[in-house]
Amino acid sequence: MFRSPLLAVAAAVALLATPALAQSGDVAAQRQAVFQQLLSDPANRQLMRDYARLSVQMRDFEAAAATLERLLDLEPDNSSARVELAIAYFSLGSYAVAEYHLAAAQASGALSPDQVAQVARYREEAADRGDSSDYSGRLEVGYAWAETAGDSGAFLSGAIDWRIDLGDAHVTQWVTEVAFSSYDPSDGSFNSRSSGRVRTGPEFRVSRDAYGPRLQPYVEFGFLTRDPIFFTDFNTWAVGLAYANPVNERVTVYADLSVGREYAVNGSFGDFDFHEFDLGVTYRPSRDTRFRLSGTVGERTERDTSFPIDTTEASVRLSAQHAFDPAFQNLPNRWVVGGYAQAAVVTTDFGFGSETEIDRRSVGIWLRAFVLEDIYLEAGTNRILEETDFGFGSTASRDEAIYTLQVGWEF
Repeated sequence: MFRSPLLAVAAAVALLATPALAQSGDVAAQRQAVFQQLLSDPANRQLMRDYARLSVQMRDFEAAAATLERLLDLEPDNSSARVELAIAYFSLGSYAVAEYHLAAAQASGALSPDQVAQVARYREEAADRGDSSDYSGRLEVGYAWAETAGDSGAFLSGAIDWRIDLGDAHVTQWVTEVAFSSYDPSDGSFNSRSSGRVRTGPEFRVSRDAYGPRLQPYVEFGFLTRDPIFFTDFNTWAVGLAYANPVNERVTVYADLSVGREYAVNGSFGDFDFHEFDLGVTYRPSRDTRFRLSGTVGERTERDTSFPIDTTEASVRLSAQHAFDPAFQNLPNRWVVGGYAQAAVVTTDFGFGSETEIDRRSVGIWLRAFVLEDIYLEAGTNRILEETDFGFGSTASRDEAIYTLQVGWEF
């Protein structure tokens, strides 16, 4: 059922990840030819531009910076050349020098809208890399009501992203992510659960600039109480490789492959081996609007048993959000509205010729209002439609509406 959507995601990622500039011997030959012309005409500004451009394509940023410095001596008001020079210094790891030229270009008032967005992105990256350690995160606490099930209770969630600059020429950072969530409805509910994970590993920026591929091999540890399929508590570990490619300020593609093991803490089930693959693309037509399309496939197989339970899952999700300022001055600034649609199929083979398939569709919308710069209130609603086929002609349906209200802190 989900093969076509997942293939569509894969095709989109493959297309968007194609490099914009070919790295070939032709570029080296062109640059050498331009260099020979510069020897005869060293003040030719067009030849300087061509040589700098070809040097960037060959990732020879030192040559590009030296040439652009000479060009700016001749054309001190050339803001485009100054932006290119800043990017060359950024790629060399000279963030303070890059910041100087980025600020000068921004102050000139001569940049196009695309250049303004590009300069803002590089200035933000330069500031981040100027600090050897940086962290960000969120904390949310709220209350949820499940209409059909009659459950209601408090929930808590949060996440922290901690980055340490390792100080090498490849702009390697050690990235640690911590996330947790907990929902505690009324006594006797089947929906009470909590989870947490810690992922850590080095992130290598292959292109050494603000855009381009990033790879992170990682290890991850976590826990899950009351697994939604087996109602068992698990401790988990995994190893994996995450890939992200900010192609430009608008498009980012990503993928994540992990394998690991779940250890049953209690319950009547054993340990499980699992693997999971995520694939997706994010598109930001503006700084205030974002769309994200992703797909996930995974499998869990019970260990050390004659009749292992095997569970496969496939899902596709589309989400969007838009930030805006309300028209009424007496309302808080910066509101964000968002929503999502998701489809998933979970198939469980219990090893005795018995198979259960859950077909789940869900949609949701939410509205977030920042009452202070980093503090917000958020209200949301979700609708879940679920069809379960237990085999042998036995089925069940679920139609659930869930409402949430929470307060959050971004830091």
